[in-house]
Amino acid sequence: MAAKAEKKRVLVADDEENIRWILETSLATAGFEVDCAAGGREAVRKARGRNYSLILLDISMPDMSGFEVMTQMRNGGIDSPVIFITARNTPSNAIDSMQLGAYDYVTKPFDLEEVNRLAEKAASGYGTSAKMRRSGTGGGDELSLGEIIGSSPRMLEVYKLVGRVAGRDVTVLVTGESGTGKELVARAIHSNSPRRKKRLVSVNISAIPRDLMESELFGYEKGAFTGAAGPRKGRFEEADGGTLHIDEIGELPVDLQSKLLRAIEEGRVYRLGSERPVAVDARIIASTNRNLRDSVVEGSFREDLFYRLNVISLSLPPLRERKEDMEELARHFFAKHSEELGAERKMVSKGALEAFESHDWPGNVRELENTVKRLLVLSPDGVISAEDAKNAIETRDGPSPATADPDLEAGRFLSAMLDGAAPGNAHREIIGKLERRLIRIALERAGGNARRAAETLGINRNTLSKKISDA
Repeated sequence: MAAKAEKKRVLVADDEENIRWILETSLATAGFEVDCAAGGREAVRKARGRNYSLILLDISMPDMSGFEVMTQMRNGGIDSPVIFITARNTPSNAIDSMQLGAYDYVTKPFDLEEVNRLAEKAASGYGTSAKMRRSGTGGGDELSLGEIIGSSPRMLEVYKLVGRVAGRDVTVLVTGESGTGKELVARAIHSNSPRRKKRLVSVNISAIPRDLMESELFGYEKGAFTGAAGPRKGRFEEADGGTLHIDEIGELPVDLQSKLLRAIEEGRVYRLGSERPVAVDARIIASTNRNLRDSVVEGSFREDLFYRLNVISLSLPPLRERKEDMEELARHFFAKHSEELGAERKMVSKGALEAFESHDWPGNVRELENTVKRLLVLSPDGVISAEDAKNAIETRDGPSPATADPDLEAGRFLSAMLDGAAPGNAHREIIGKLERRLIRIALERAGGNARRAAETLGINRNTLSKKISDA
């Protein structure tokens, strides 16, 4: 007769008796043997006394934090996977949990089915692997998150991934629409990495003239070109020992992509006008609002460079997909810019927040921030009303088509795009978006026939094909 499989044993540590009871009952029903601890010290003591397939730790306990408990366990050679549970769903808690090496992080009130699923996955993985390894350095310190705001489920996943990758010296590709905060995420990764004492150097490819891109990235020697009166370090060398954030990487011309790939793989660069390599040690974080996989298929982006950059992929959600964060974001921007603009602190009414939440925000967080600035300057009252908010948004959207003045509507449309554009790159970004939209409309009207669409637009068919491939 086959031996009966031994049940996996779980330790639940939480200072709230009802939480311990709920988790114990649910996990036992799911087939686990469950022990409980009412505090951090008791949890450490029990973990030292027997082998657990999984430990669930509350972050906030009176005698010892969950972070301290996990640190003591790891220092004592206890390598059981840990899932943190907390009522304080903050970015710091999420990132810190992942940096410390937690298996996952769940917030109260939690879905018991989800907890059971995570528990089974974590315990099974522990049972079939040799050892769980720590994925980061330390924990419990206040983390540098800059202005990353929001506690929605989509943003929680972003924080957890930032926590997992920050301590690992791997290349990260951050993707997302314009205005979603890609540079803020790059800063958060750098600020919580072992390289944080060195520089974070950011370069926006789309803001650099084509003929200056190579010298900007790799530097140049005296006499390399007219006006090169002396040697100059490029962005790679400036980021030596730290992090290089290459924004809008999809805009890099193909001929420079090969040089970028070589620099990343070899850890050295060649200044313009020199054949002598300069060693550099910089972590690469790239970001883009393009779909680089499509660009690879179209031939405008090198496949080998794509895979070299896409070691870890982090996708930022657009604001319309995380409207739970709208109130927190709006209040943050009102407080921040009241001080910056020397404007009166204003209250935000429930109606104004509802108006914000009903808008799709094509310019994402950047557009919301600029709308708040507009309201601070133009609203005469101390309370932002629903009408104030709607007027600020409609100024960008334009009136209904039945009553719209085409010139006025176009001006408002361009104003909205300008609000959402990256500083220093507005002209190129807006013209590119308008051209892509115009081509899309022409193709739709022509039923997908490129020749007819080209005739409608008054351009050569080959020109249209090239514009489509570059879009």
